[in-house]
Amino acid sequence: MNPLSPSETLVPTGSGHLSIVGLPGAGKTTLGRQLAAHFNRPFLDLDHAIEARTGRGVREIFAEEGEAGFRAVEAETLRAALAAGGPPLVLATGGGTPCFHDNMALLNQAGITLWLDVPVETLAARMAPEEVAKRPLIAAAGGAEAWLRETLTARKRFYAQARVRCSVACTLPAVVARLAAAGFARPGPLPAAS
Repeated sequence: MNPLSPSETLVPTGSGHLSIVGLPGAGKTTLGRQLAAHFNRPFLDLDHAIEARTGRGVREIFAEEGEAGFRAVEAETLRAALAAGGPPLVLATGGGTPCFHDNMALLNQAGITLWLDVPVETLAARMAPEEVAKRPLIAAAGGAEAWLRETLTARKRFYAQARVRCSVACTLPAVVARLAAAGFARPGPLPAAS
C-alpha cells in the first residue's frame, strides 16, 4: 500500500540508487524501508548486508579486525551492492560509511544521496541506555550527546556532499517532496510490483 495519497504519488525519474546517510539514530533504516515501499524498490540496510556477507555482526568485526578492517569490509560490501545489477536500491548506510574509502563519491555517482540531518539532542534522546552502555566510545566521550556532537563534527563534511538534505520533519511526505524538488521523482503512477 502506498503511504501517500494518489495526489502525492511520485515515481523515481532515473535508474540510480537512493542512498541515505546520517548519524546513528537518524532514522535511515526506518525511512529507507518507507521510501522503498513508496517507490516500489528493494531496500538494503548496509550493516545487515555486511552481516549476511561475512556471517559476523558489525560489533564482532570491529572487535576482531578493528575499525580499519571493518571499514574495508564495509567498502567491499557497498561496492558489491551497488554493482549487483537488478533494480535500483534504497540503501541505508552505516553512520560512518560516507567517511571512508571514497564511499560518498561512489554513492553520489550511483544515484542520489539523502542526508538525514537530525538534531543531536533528538538523536541522544533516541539512544536507549542499554545501547549507550554497549558503546565504550560514547562513555569515553562523556555521554551520548557529547559523542554525537564529536561524531557530527568529524563527519559533517562528508554528509554535506549529499544531494538532498532533510533537517526538519523528515517524514515520508516531506522527504518525497524534497526528492521531487531535487529531480529524483515526478508525479505519476508507481510501477506494478513484480
